[in-house]
Amino acid sequence: MTATFINWLNWFCWGLFGLVWIVGAFYNSYKAPKTTKKRFRYDWLILAGLALYLGSHYAPHYPSFFQFRLPWHLPWLTWLGTILLLVSTVFTLWSRWTLGKMWATNAAVKTEHRLVTGGPYRITRHPIYTGILGMILGSTFSMEETFALIFILVLIFFFNRIRLEEKLMVETFGEEYLAYRRRVPKLIPGLKAR
Repeated sequence: MTATFINWLNWFCWGLFGLVWIVGAFYNSYKAPKTTKKRFRYDWLILAGLALYLGSHYAPHYPSFFQFRLPWHLPWLTWLGTILLLVSTVFTLWSRWTLGKMWATNAAVKTEHRLVTGGPYRITRHPIYTGILGMILGSTFSMEETFALIFILVLIFFFNRIRLEEKLMVETFGEEYLAYRRRVPKLIPGLKAR
């Protein structure tokens, strides 16, 4: 695998993710059921963070304060990162597709909202976040660069957002969500549910 191929693959995965996100946001703003409760109004932070990540990393010939080469070259780690990036991209898009009209860019409840527990939501309660974190790690390993700062910032953002979303789900679905929460792990598949 050449560095150019890996770079274009990263661009493709993140570009596809961004395109699906933007198209989904516009579609849902017109076609999805109306929002009855909102908890998060900083959607622009998500887009700004994604733009910062992509712009600072993938723009050719521009230095980035996020780009630090890993101190070693391990071909197997490049392959592992590439596979993780691809699997995580598919997992993220599958999660978004499974939510359908229940998806929102913010923590929200829609009219006729139903609790989605199938598909990737059987594996983790927040599979979109799981997929995005996997994409960041996959990019890190496939590009042999460290994105520790961006990963930590995204993780902090996700844990705050998860807290808000889970509170909203408990208020909306009560015992049904609490039972789901006891069965399915929060973010990392295979860990004990809490």
